[in-house]
This record gives sequence, structure tokens and C-alpha cells, in this order.
Amino acid sequence: MRIAIFADQVYYKQPGGIATYLRRIIPELAVRLDEGSLVLAHHGPAGEPLFPDLERVEEVRLPLRRDVMGMSWHTLGFPPLERYLGQLDLVHAPSLVYPPSHTPLVATVHDLTVLKYPRAFPRKWKHFHARGLKLVLRHAEVILCDSRSTYKDLCSLTGDRDPRMKVVPLGVSPPREVEEEAMDRVLSKYGLRTGYILFVGTMEPRKNLTRLVSAYATLSEDERERSGELVLVGAAGWMEEKELSRLRAQPGVRWLDYLPRDELEAVYRGATVFVYPSLYEGFGLPVLEAMARSLPVVTSGTSSMREVGEGAALLVDPTDEREIRRAIQRLVDDEGLREELASKGRDRAADYTWDRTAELTLQAYKDTIG
Repeated sequence: MRIAIFADQVYYKQPGGIATYLRRIIPELAVRLDEGSLVLAHHGPAGEPLFPDLERVEEVRLPLRRDVMGMSWHTLGFPPLERYLGQLDLVHAPSLVYPPSHTPLVATVHDLTVLKYPRAFPRKWKHFHARGLKLVLRHAEVILCDSRSTYKDLCSLTGDRDPRMKVVPLGVSPPREVEEEAMDRVLSKYGLRTGYILFVGTMEPRKNLTRLVSAYATLSEDERERSGELVLVGAAGWMEEKELSRLRAQPGVRWLDYLPRDELEAVYRGATVFVYPSLYEGFGLPVLEAMARSLPVVTSGTSSMREVGEGAALLVDPTDEREIRRAIQRLVDDEGLREELASKGRDRAADYTWDRTAELTLQAYKDTIG
């Protein structure tokens, strides 16, 4: 069994949620293969492979630029992956980039942001990904959905109970141990003191940062002293520079940009509360990552965030700044509630494992090939 995975995102310098997904399931899939191999097709840099220790993983760099190849795939359906990878038994598209081939296609659809919040996308990406979604829905024999929420969204497009769709939740990795000295060193580097409110995610309109910062700004001086700074961690993404600059200029707000994993672990450890009021998510990995790290969470009571957070987090209407503010105040002022949600969050995170994600994904491969 020779399975191609279009794995461009895993080679990005600043990996996002899809890269995290790939980095976690590729090793898990590889060790479960009884025969054959995973072929990772990508436009990343030439040089040392990312997975040199995995016997059943091949890494093949594709020719042409990423944007040129992607446009050709989405407009011409050409060239097929076999031209560069040889004979294949299956192709897995882990995003809304459609790689044409002569073999069965399994696709992962993480969310329908491109349809639900098209204004949250740069124009060139919006049209490209909308086209990719159409192609995936047209050609995929199996469609993996991150959550029941995404499953329902897709059913609204394809009809109820589309037999191709399977819910395959994502997982969360156990947190790395961070020594006190290492945490202090990282916090000192960024001028942080322990006991702050934390957000982690790409700076983009869908993440609802404007309302989060506005809610924080309405806290009194005494309340901000108790809650600590509002620390935003994540790459700039495609938020307008003017708006991002305005948010950064608010008193008590700090933006640390993208952080490598070791530093991010230290920043997680120094926080008191995690807030993630996104307007829409297909899964919302940062919510689960915060829970796994014993942080009490405030998140949106919409889409997949309700699915992940209900009963283990404070859920808010993400369009209501006052509700976001009240939830922050509750957690900052109530140590007992923080401890209760930290415990419930850890239990909830333990239900989501990459082991399970890989098992369900591999079963989908086998069911497709027959």
C-alpha cells in the first residue's frame, strides 16, 4: 500500500493547525503500516528530511512553485501526482488543496470558514480554497471531519447522512515538562510576569481579537492589575496591519508573534487564564492544548468549541464583549472555579489522542482501498 499525503503545510517555517495535525499523525500512521509507505509530497525546502527516523516514510519535493502548481491543479486538474511520485494506491488531501491523481482520494475537511466567513480570507486565498472545497467534495471517496460541527456543516452542502463522511477528531499531545528556571528565562526574555491572560492563534479576523481586546480594555485599572496583561501569541497572519497595530497599542496588551514550541510551553505555564473567543472553528486545537496544560478556559459557545469545551470551560457569545469580559472577571476572581475548570479541562483533553486520530484515519484508508 503506497499512500501519498500532500504535506506542504508541515514544511512551513511557521506551522499552523494543519501542520500540527500532520506532524502528529504522520509518525502514528507510519508505525501502524504493515506494509507499503507514506509518500509526503511537498514544495518545502530541499535538504534534510523532516522524518528521517521513520522507515515507512518517503519525502518527495515537487517541482514548480507552490502557487503555480496549486493553480494548475484547481483549474486544469493537472498534473497528477503520479507524474512525480510513481504508482500510488491512495491520496490523502489534508486541506482544501486538491491534488489530482488516478487513485482514490481521502480528504480531511477541517472547517468551512471559506464559506461561512469569506471576508476573513484574503481574496486570492478565498477563491482558491472555495474551488478546492468543490473539487474535494466532487472527487473524494471518503471525507474526514474534525468534529460533529464540521460534519453538520458539510451535510448542509451535500445532503444529510452523506455516507462518505466520517468524524475523526483531532488529538492533543501531552505537555512538555518546563522547569521553573526555563520558564523564568523565557518570560524574562519577553518582559512578562506570571499571572496573565493568554490567547494563542494566528492573528486573523475570525479569531475575534478586536472584541477580546475591547473586552479587556473595559476592565478597571484594579481588575487589570489582578488579571495581569493580555498576551497574544501567534503569527501575524492576514489581519490588517492598521488593526493589528491598534490592538497592540492598547494598555496591557502584548503581542509576542509566533513562538517556537519550547518557548510557547513556558508561556503557557506562566498564564492564569486562557481565552479563545473565535467566531468559528472546525476543531479549535488551542482550546484543547490549554486544557491539557491545566489552564482554565474561556471560549466561544459556537461551532466545535462548544463540542470540545461544554462542561469543561466557560462558554460565551463571541459577539458580546460584555459576556467575554464577565467570563474573564469570574475566572480571575474565583480561584475555586479556576481549579475546577483546570481539572475538568485535563479530563476532557485526555479524551482526545493522536493515537485515536491515526487509528481512525488508517481505517478510512483501508476501507477506501478495500
